[in-house]
Amino acid sequence: MKNLFKNIIFFLIYSSLLISSDLQIKSDVSLIPVLESGRIKPLESFARNQLILFHGKDYISKKHSYNGEKIEAIDWLINLLMNPNEGLNQNIFFISNWSNSPEVEISLGLDGRESHRYSFFEVIEGFRENQILLDGLKSKPQSEYTNVEKQIVDLYNKVVLFDQLAHSFKCITPEIEIRNVDVIKSLNLKGPTKVSYSFFVNNISLFSPLMAELLEISPENWNDKQKELNKIAMELQNLSQYDYATSLKVVPADSSGSEWLSPWQVMDINSVTAKQAQLIFQLEQFINQYTQMEYNDNQISNYYNILKTFDEEINYSNLNREIYNNKINFFSKSLILYILAFIFLGISWMYKKSIFRKISIVSILFGFILHVVGIIYRMIIMQRPPVSTLYESIIFVGFVLVLIALIYELVKKDSFGLFVAIVGGAILHFVGLKYAADGDTLGMLVAVLNSNFWLSIHVTTITFGYGVSLVSGLMGHVYLFRAFWFGKKDKQLKSIYDNIYGLTLIALFFTLFGTILGGIWADQSWGRFWGWDPKENGALLIVMWHLLVLHLRITGLAKPLDFAFYASLVNIIVVLAWFGVNLLSVGLHSYGFTDNVALNLFVFIAFELIFCTALYVKVKYFTSK
Repeated sequence: MKNLFKNIIFFLIYSSLLISSDLQIKSDVSLIPVLESGRIKPLESFARNQLILFHGKDYISKKHSYNGEKIEAIDWLINLLMNPNEGLNQNIFFISNWSNSPEVEISLGLDGRESHRYSFFEVIEGFRENQILLDGLKSKPQSEYTNVEKQIVDLYNKVVLFDQLAHSFKCITPEIEIRNVDVIKSLNLKGPTKVSYSFFVNNISLFSPLMAELLEISPENWNDKQKELNKIAMELQNLSQYDYATSLKVVPADSSGSEWLSPWQVMDINSVTAKQAQLIFQLEQFINQYTQMEYNDNQISNYYNILKTFDEEINYSNLNREIYNNKINFFSKSLILYILAFIFLGISWMYKKSIFRKISIVSILFGFILHVVGIIYRMIIMQRPPVSTLYESIIFVGFVLVLIALIYELVKKDSFGLFVAIVGGAILHFVGLKYAADGDTLGMLVAVLNSNFWLSIHVTTITFGYGVSLVSGLMGHVYLFRAFWFGKKDKQLKSIYDNIYGLTLIALFFTLFGTILGGIWADQSWGRFWGWDPKENGALLIVMWHLLVLHLRITGLAKPLDFAFYASLVNIIVVLAWFGVNLLSVGLHSYGFTDNVALNLFVFIAFELIFCTALYVKVKYFTSK
């Protein structure tokens, strides 16, 4: 056991060093800062978010890749930017079947293949052939969309975004071939080569006289030089049609009040500074050499040296931490350890071997450490408490649940706390992974909510209350199941009953205090209390349920079995307050609305009601011992 604690201490020290150290700036394209949704993030994170949006995963498997090898998100994005036509032909769009219905694919005339993945050209052709369908949806109020229609519109928006993304670097990739000796000499080139759209923007003083000369000569009198110039002009015109592709913001603002720019926006030399133009030139050299595997440290250093001269403050240590956080994926590894802990705990119960229980404890402890480290990483990256979005609240409530249950186990050493920690932690990780699959989980807050003080006080308190409430509810499940399996006179029931009571009191304190603080925050931010926001009504339901259960116990109206049954149902109240109010799609807290949450919510409620009621009725009315 001493060795176990030594290993845990070593792991914590190692993790803290990773978090606190000023990580070295990587000489890698992954670190290129990008502005997306109001947040500066590394290009690697941007690539992951986009690939998840289009493909449903943050990588392309061997089965679906163009070269038969697994492709990471950053490699996919760079290849798409440098070779758009290849990327547009890749089966990247995943069309999920809501309720196993292939209606979206049928509506667009797609072949309904097993993988449900299609290329840009296949999807866009489907929309072209069904333009009437799309026009009809555009004229229809969004509130009247069916689930299939929502998916069709969502797919169309993804196609538009993908098209923009694919052509974002079209102006800085070598697209125009120059072979005529006279043109080469006039443009000060060393020999036949390919140049980019930006080359002509940056060398407009050399190119303009050539075009003026061309316009003075009738086409039938053009020589080889003029024919080449005409070809260049036509190619430039063709390239200019992609100037709408401005979604990839990689050029920082260079003055107060200015905005980040995309490469295409930098092509407007009248609206950019010399520093921004210089940066995009270095980026062009950097990207081209990177894809050709010919880049060197000097080229990379030049790019980052220019970046550092901008007024915009970019925290490269945090960008590195975000890349590291993406690659390690703390919560997925924590989930694996929770599952292992559950397996070994089950084996220990079947074979009565203490060694398996110890292995289960080690697994849950290391899983919990990864859980904590993952939360700390998010706090450092975002510079705020990790409870601001639905995804973050799931992860944090999972942390609270496991923490409280492990403390219970440390005191009681009866494996009940261990069981609750494992099951509750694993379930919430599974739910969290579902929301993580929606894209960026490190989103920015609206300004009025971006208050570290109130986030730390109100949201942390209320989510802590959620976590303790779930522990008390799960302990109620343990009581009911044990009474069902071992009978009403089982010696462990008294201890479990007392602890459910204590946990309910703690949960009441945090949920009541958190709800009151929420009203104070609203009054200070908007000049009024919630008045009432649906989310606060949901939180109040939890408080009222705890009060009801406690009053039933204190007045003697609820015996231990009844009290455990009512306590077990608090899970339903918590989930309704946590997820259910988002189905209303109104209020300041409606941040988590998804089409499938209603079905999942109803399934959960039905299961809980049937499971808990069945155990309660069986024990109360059909168990004599």
